[in-house]
Amino acid sequence: MKIISPPKSCMQNLLELAVVKMQQKVIPHITDEKNRYLHWDKIRHLKVPENFDDIEQYWHFIKFSRMQQQKTLPFIENFSFILTDDIQKNIHEIDSKMRGSLDSKNIDDNKDRYIIRSLIDEAISSSQLEGAATTRKVARDMLKYEKTPKDHSQKMIFNNYQAIKFINDHKEYDLTPSLILELHTIVANGTMNNSDVGEFRQDNEINVVDNSTGSVLHHPPDFEELPDRLEVLCSFANGSSPDYFIHPIIRAIIVHFALAFDHPFADGNGRTTRALFYWVILKNNYWLFQYITLSTYIKEAQAQYGESFLMVESDDFDLTYFINNQLKFINQSIKGLFDYVDNKQKQRQQALKLLSAYLANGKLNPRQAMIIQHAINHPGGGYTIAGHKLSHHVSYATAKSDLEKLEKLDLLQQSKRGRAFVFIAPNDLEQRIKAYQ
Repeated sequence: MKIISPPKSCMQNLLELAVVKMQQKVIPHITDEKNRYLHWDKIRHLKVPENFDDIEQYWHFIKFSRMQQQKTLPFIENFSFILTDDIQKNIHEIDSKMRGSLDSKNIDDNKDRYIIRSLIDEAISSSQLEGAATTRKVARDMLKYEKTPKDHSQKMIFNNYQAIKFINDHKEYDLTPSLILELHTIVANGTMNNSDVGEFRQDNEINVVDNSTGSVLHHPPDFEELPDRLEVLCSFANGSSPDYFIHPIIRAIIVHFALAFDHPFADGNGRTTRALFYWVILKNNYWLFQYITLSTYIKEAQAQYGESFLMVESDDFDLTYFINNQLKFINQSIKGLFDYVDNKQKQRQQALKLLSAYLANGKLNPRQAMIIQHAINHPGGGYTIAGHKLSHHVSYATAKSDLEKLEKLDLLQQSKRGRAFVFIAPNDLEQRIKAYQ
């Protein structure tokens, strides 16, 4: 992965160029002819537009136009961003979905179920981004059935799950360096040297490296600067700076970038960074985000994710590239959530229809109906009390009662695996239901 740094140009040349072009009636613009906010690495491959001598001149004119609209941020490197039309449109769409789209889907009926699904999937995807090597089924079973992690990868995922739950429980707190260290302790416990867990790195022997080529992509700041840098970051995350309004979603995205840029830990930076994004967003009452799994979509486009970091650093710390990239992932995550909710509600309606005779007689509740609907599509599948308890956010006694009643109705068959009882879906389950009706 290699990003070409933009060509150099002094301020005087930019100003002179802008004056000449405006005299030629060329309107200043921050995007290309297709309204794309492109980096030089993309611009250099375009056809030279009319009224420009070459592609570098075109780039310099765009840069001058952008400099007039940049908002400078209170970080040491003078990070900046531009509130483009696309960014404002994306933010508006997210806000609109926040206000009513999920309410219209009656998610409150199963909100605990959706939150647990989100916690599990985010923990798995965020850990896999940093190299956790395990299947989603194994990881989900570990978390769902509260199994002890068996290896380094499972431990990473288990820790991430605990970290995201920690954020949900502490989202009302102001962010401080000590809370970031506490979060890192949860993320890194048992996955790195104990002396480095919950501590800022004590040297500069860390770089962000391209795994395919071994080339260094980013040199993090000097470790001695970290305490001051984290104070600045926390002040920004809490909304204490700057002295103008920044939309909470953009603020959370900038916190994501800034901590990743600082790379304050010997390991676990990515997991901590993505967890902090959720902290800032939930602190600002964006409750929808407790249901989405952002890392799932980042993992599917890791090259674009990494490229957006490089674009920022190679173009005068213009965060617009990274903000655009993250907003795309957020919108994909929200769409993924809506699709998931729609699918689950269809399954629920199918289950209620199929099991109408049982429900009419009061023999089943909606939780049990959902299990049977799943069991029909997964003959031989097993259900445990611990898993049912976690999935439906009920007590152990309620989960036990649900499954035992399904066995008495001859809809599940009880077996034993090790010390745990497992309730198995019979191969002829649908025929049994139809016979009862």
